[in-house]
Amino acid sequence: MRGQLTRSETDRKLAGVAGGMAEYFGLDPTLVRVGWVVAGLMGWGLLAYVIQWSVVPRTREAPAGAAGSAVRIAEERFARGEISAEELAGIRRDLEGRP
Repeated sequence: MRGQLTRSETDRKLAGVAGGMAEYFGLDPTLVRVGWVVAGLMGWGLLAYVIQWSVVPRTREAPAGAAGSAVRIAEERFARGEISAEELAGIRRDLEGRP
């Protein structure tokens, strides 16, 4: 798990709720979306999704400058499945200068 639960700006189909939850819990976004569909079929999922949509804040903007652009590009590649979560974390770590 990571910091605060937020709606994803890069991995979204509707409002970014499933993408944000997947990132927060370290799960595959497709599994989270399937879970929302199953919950919707059970009757309570649509209401829960709308509540999440209205309560959970959007992801904060990426840092400004070249590093922010690089992070944004890496997040878009992750959302498309071109890089793994570990590679995305490594890119963020490298750009922030952390070991």
